[in-house]
Amino acid sequence: MPRFPYHVLVFTIAGAAYTQQPALAPLTLAKGVPLHVRITRTAKLRTGALVEGVLAEPIYAHDRLVLPVGTVVHGTVSAYVPIEHQIRLQALLNGDVTPLHNPVVDFDTLHLAATGADVPLQSRALIRNLQIVRFSGKTKKPSLYQQGKTAVKQRFADTRDAVFGPNKKDRALRLLYSQLPYHPQRIWVGTQFIADLESPTPISLPVEPPILLAENPSLNGIKVNARLDSTIDSLGARKGDQVTAIVTQPVFDNDHHLLLAEGAELEGSVMQTKAARSFGRNGQLRFAFKGVKVDTTQPERKVFGTLTAAEGAAGQNLTVDAEGNVQANPDGNRFVAPLLLAVTAVAARGDHDHRDGDGGIGHTTVGSNGFGLVARVIALTASNANVATGFGAYAFAKSIYFRFLVRGHEVTFLKDTQVEVQLSTRD
Repeated sequence: MPRFPYHVLVFTIAGAAYTQQPALAPLTLAKGVPLHVRITRTAKLRTGALVEGVLAEPIYAHDRLVLPVGTVVHGTVSAYVPIEHQIRLQALLNGDVTPLHNPVVDFDTLHLAATGADVPLQSRALIRNLQIVRFSGKTKKPSLYQQGKTAVKQRFADTRDAVFGPNKKDRALRLLYSQLPYHPQRIWVGTQFIADLESPTPISLPVEPPILLAENPSLNGIKVNARLDSTIDSLGARKGDQVTAIVTQPVFDNDHHLLLAEGAELEGSVMQTKAARSFGRNGQLRFAFKGVKVDTTQPERKVFGTLTAAEGAAGQNLTVDAEGNVQANPDGNRFVAPLLLAVTAVAARGDHDHRDGDGGIGHTTVGSNGFGLVARVIALTASNANVATGFGAYAFAKSIYFRFLVRGHEVTFLKDTQVEVQLSTRD
């Protein structure tokens, strides 16, 4: 019986496996495209430290998804820069003498789940902890009692999450560091970065069938996700200044025909601006879009675009109204927080008087309102009620200063801030 040529079988199987591999199409991410990265593993703040994260926003090229949310990226800490003066001042007044810095991270590799390949890239990333703020109708303002109750519940919830929530080790360590006058610095899980590509990045993905263009597409009523092409704020902006936003996600109709591709530009201008002022009065900013430029070969299409959502820092406490006006609002606990501090300061003396110097609930609570753990230890060990009351009075004065006396927050949208725009063909 003739023997089967096994080498023929091997080559046959290898050839079949080769033919089953999908064809790859080359794509290029342009220089300057921002990658929104969320850190998934706590890292030390030192040069050369390894950093790992995932994309928090998808990346598209024209009509195709290139990098989905959750794409893994790796990088290293290349440098660190001092934090803003205002934040540094608040830290010092809280008794934190640590020379605080923000890291600069170079993300140099991303992993493509579609092909299993690691793609090298060049990017420079800075911390941008932002949250999306959407338009919401007017709601009834809660009473001071309700605000106080909510603030106390939130404090308990934060403490509970630090002990029992996800990443509880990191949360507990972060809570401990916040109470110490000098502590190591970390890049914590959940920290957000924006990494701008410093050079074009080639990527190969499986070939997909082409997307058909919509015939006589109407942009009326669609919502567009875009990023601002430059920084704009309520301090430096003037009425009539040009505003440009680049579409970040393609828009399709119900038949999955392309209405608007990634890379299209929204052209608009500043409609209203008011700078922040003293005594905690915050800034306002409003801009709108008047046209869409699909590419350089086609004329600009006239539309009217109103802001319905935007990224903003939590400390700005931004709101968006029905006309697209963005305003930085006072702290939600503007009145309640100082009131609670005043009450605990008084309670400290009352506890001391009733317990003959042994200290009570109010006596020990005040300790965390001045200089963190240091104040708590001093308040617990001091026999004089004036010590704990003094820390409480200091915390009360500090709260009044930062909430009512300093200059208010500006409305600031840095370059690459994500915005959502409602388009209409009618002004």
